[in-house]
Amino acid sequence: MKKNTIITAASIVLFLAGISHLVRIFYDWDIEIISKSSETTWGIPLWGSFISAIITLFLSYNLLKMKKKR
Repeated sequence: MKKNTIITAASIVLFLAGISHLVRIFYDWDIEIISKSSETTWGIPLWGSFISAIITLFLSYNLLKMKKKR
């Protein structure tokens, strides 16, 4: 594969991940991880999705910007 194709694919995946985090924040969806062995539940806070959305969208933007420089 060409480098531009890989950069574009990575940028699209990161963009979709960032958008999914923003959708979770907007609709106030809960994410819980359930352990079968100890029967405990861990909740992932909304601020985790907020930080993840910022990071993934920033990386996606920078990958596209890097692609344009080539």
